[in-house]
Amino acid sequence: MTGITIRPLTRHDQGVWQFLWHEALVYFGADDAAFETMPVLWDRLLAPDEPLKGWLILWHGVAAGLAHVVLRLHTFSARPVGILEDLWISPPARRQGLAEACIAHLTHEGCAQGWIRLEWETDEDNLVAQALYDRMAAAVPVKRYKVDLI
Repeated sequence: MTGITIRPLTRHDQGVWQFLWHEALVYFGADDAAFETMPVLWDRLLAPDEPLKGWLILWHGVAAGLAHVVLRLHTFSARPVGILEDLWISPPARRQGLAEACIAHLTHEGCAQGWIRLEWETDEDNLVAQALYDRMAAAVPVKRYKVDLI
């Protein structure tokens, strides 16, 4: 996994972050509201008092992916849980070990910052990602529910 660098987002990354996040939104068929929220999301990613954190994934010095983690409180622990909300690798950079390196980096980061765990979800039919995730983490047998409010 040489040539991979993962680092926190900085103000100087706005252009490459916008490109990568736009690419992800198009790929996943996001609605217009997701695109309109990009400026708010960017501000939150850089605000030190927000629970949303972002990382840029570089492959041979070129921005090739991103990760967003939401830190949330946990009722069984005084330590936060890191929720890997988004892990996006640009299609030309896939299958180079970037996602695996990012999860390993976030695991190390979480340990250093005192998170109780790092967790994430993926679609049931995302078998390529699940093959990686099954090597790196334990699947949790829970069913997730939601009520759309808007």
